[in-house]
Amino acid sequence: MKLYAKVMAVSVLVMATGLLTAAGGARADQYETLRADPRLHNGLLAVTIGRHIERTCPSIDRRSLAANAFLLGLANHAMGLGYSRGEVTEYVEDDDEQERYIVLARRYFAERGVTSDEDVEGACRVGRDEITAGSPIGRLLREG
Repeated sequence: MKLYAKVMAVSVLVMATGLLTAAGGARADQYETLRADPRLHNGLLAVTIGRHIERTCPSIDRRSLAANAFLLGLANHAMGLGYSRGEVTEYVEDDDEQERYIVLARRYFAERGVTSDEDVEGACRVGRDEITAGSPIGRLLREG
């Protein structure tokens, strides 16, 4: 597994709420602050979108240093809200939250004319647009 994939697995989606069990319901309340935080929400959505672009578009790569620094900043922000490293990790690894961000990312791509998860041309176009705009997503990527 690439270092990036490992970092993404831990940091990509600093999102929460295990909803599959009673304990998950308790976690939903415990992590509501993380889930509702605009910086975390926007940052994790940017990472999710950037990761899809990198995986789909062969001419765009991640900017390792920038991506890792961005993810570290998100994790530190979450810990600054009073959560432990372990709680942040649980939040990040929650399958339901990861799926929630994937749904949001798909909506983002659809709004930009990307027709499916396998639309290489669309993902590349969106990636180039984000890089050109210097957006948070674009700053995580580079044309290779």
